[in-house]
Amino acid sequence: MPAHEEMAALYGRENLFTASAAELEKFALTPKDAEALGVVGLPTDSSPFFTTQVEGGPEFLAVFDVTTSKGVDHREVVIGGPPGDPGMRFSLSAYEGFITLIQFDGPRPKGEVVNNNLGEFIEFLYQIRLHETRSADDPAVRDESFRELSSRLRAIDPFSFERPDDWWFMALEFMRG
Repeated sequence: MPAHEEMAALYGRENLFTASAAELEKFALTPKDAEALGVVGLPTDSSPFFTTQVEGGPEFLAVFDVTTSKGVDHREVVIGGPPGDPGMRFSLSAYEGFITLIQFDGPRPKGEVVNNNLGEFIEFLYQIRLHETRSADDPAVRDESFRELSSRLRAIDPFSFERPDDWWFMALEFMRG
């Protein structure tokens, strides 16, 4: 996971959200996720894959407490969504720590785990933005940088690339095209 200074250098301090101590207490996150959200920060916009500036509901930082059919308490915190898609949200599972992409279209919400924890999710956004910044003006650099990016992300979280319909697998295919 990048440090706050690295995130600020890449995104700009004004484009990072860090949660307050009161918000972190309310969310009841794992210590690792609390550090990621309270110290490192979450980019407010990392187009084309992520934004905290979601349209419609549920809103950014909405908290949902549910009890599963097995009687287990579960908390979800909305951390953003794909830009321009009001029917999808990224959610942080407060107790388990994984990141889920939830699709609200249809009769019942559907979810897909996209990363094992918030630190990995932030690292993915950071590495993608770093690739975009480094390779913006040179196609030769872009191809090599993309290969390195793909290898790096797969090494961080191989689970996110197991199936061709996984979110990050499709995101990389979009970037390649």
